[in-house]
Amino acid sequence: MGSPSYGPMYPSTAYWLSLVGGIFIVLDGFVAIAEAIALRSLVESIVPGASGILIGLGAFAVVCGLIIVYFGLRIRSNPGTARMSGILIIVFSLVSFVGGGGFFIGLILALIGGILGATWTPPMVSQPMYGQPGTVGSRPWTVPSSPPLQPGSPQRFCSSCGSPNVASAQFCAKCGAPM
Repeated sequence: MGSPSYGPMYPSTAYWLSLVGGIFIVLDGFVAIAEAIALRSLVESIVPGASGILIGLGAFAVVCGLIIVYFGLRIRSNPGTARMSGILIIVFSLVSFVGGGGFFIGLILALIGGILGATWTPPMVSQPMYGQPGTVGSRPWTVPSSPPLQPGSPQRFCSSCGSPNVASAQFCAKCGAPM
């Protein structure tokens, strides 16, 4: 049997939840900044300097949301970093609570996406055995040409086509028939 390798899979649910959650957090940050600017005179009459704090919290939420979106995209582009990206998504989604948390739905979606990314393990896919036609991921794999046989090495002949094969072959290297 061939040696196992990782397939071309990635944690798609973690990717989508993190991406949507990060976008909600960014939008909430922009809404908070717009509200603070629009209501500046009212807010300043109640608490002097409060509009600057609200604008700062909105900007903080925008930055947290952009970081979450970045690590969500990183989960898809580099699945090997899904665990670390998931942990960072969890951290920044919890920290985004200070800036509003993306109407709280963004915080929840990003948190779930981060947890799924941090706990994801790549599926193991075995490579096809020598001489066995099939597919590897989405790429077709064809029967290779016959391997060179060493003089004096043990060999078996295919019952279908009669070509020589190495003694340990499970499938014919020429026609792919089971040995």
